[in-house]
Amino acid sequence: MKKILILAGLVLLSGDAFAWMSKSDVGTCGAGFLKIGIGAKPMGMGGAATAVSDVNSLYWNPAGLASLRNREIIAMHTQWFEDTSIEFLGAAIPAGSAVFGLSMTYLAISDLEARIADTTLPDDTFGANDTAVGVSYAKKLGGMDTGITVKALKSSIGSDSSNVALAADAGIIKKGLSLSGKPLSLALVLKDFGTKIKFDTKQDNLPSVIKMGMGVEISPQLTVAADLNLPRDNEVNLNIGFEYMLPVEAVRFPVRMGYKTLNDFDTIDGFSAGFGIGIGSYNMDFAWVPYGDFDDTYRMSLSGKF
Repeated sequence: MKKILILAGLVLLSGDAFAWMSKSDVGTCGAGFLKIGIGAKPMGMGGAATAVSDVNSLYWNPAGLASLRNREIIAMHTQWFEDTSIEFLGAAIPAGSAVFGLSMTYLAISDLEARIADTTLPDDTFGANDTAVGVSYAKKLGGMDTGITVKALKSSIGSDSSNVALAADAGIIKKGLSLSGKPLSLALVLKDFGTKIKFDTKQDNLPSVIKMGMGVEISPQLTVAADLNLPRDNEVNLNIGFEYMLPVEAVRFPVRMGYKTLNDFDTIDGFSAGFGIGIGSYNMDFAWVPYGDFDDTYRMSLSGKF
């Protein structure tokens, strides 16, 4: 626990970290799709997932993979705004004392209208997409779960494409702690640090973020989690959420709710909710995440162990 606090303190005391924590920097980073949370389970909990260990850790914190003992796969579909969709595929594969992971995120927008002049009908239509492909490695070291992910990123708008940018996530999770007698996990992850993404002559920083998280098992049925986020392009913000396993026979039926403080809409739009159904080694999860006037968004994930 002391190591986590020391490392977090060094990060917070750095001048660059303080330079990030400003809402005046909103919109100054590229590859914004990296900030869109992955997985119906964690998004149902408000995006509080840094200290949680499951296959969703491929996106949230690669250190969470170190505790996996079975091969796990996940597929997620997100219905975003208008004609935008987000797909995610991931797999975690234990190999000896380590766990390897593969993941791919793909965001696509279709039927964007192109006009040369102020006309009623468009001159043409075009699409845009963003892609991230990652390789993860996780292992238990020095009494902590550790992990790293390296990603290749590329964006396209119509016939124009960016360079291939590189990004990395690196995290740790300390388990076996206690909070008022309840099992506690603490986590730290440095996410999306890497090279700039470039279109023509314009290049932008990646939306890097430092996340500190905690997870508390209040009871075998109830887990509470919270993340403190220090983003490059926004103010400090908090995500909190919980999962409660309903006492349903024959199937697992978790319900989830969360709240994010980084919210430009009405208070209700800071909330999210979701549920899941689990049978044997397989799970289906659903999440509802509202975004004010932009509309509601929905995520559905299918995952399994084998």
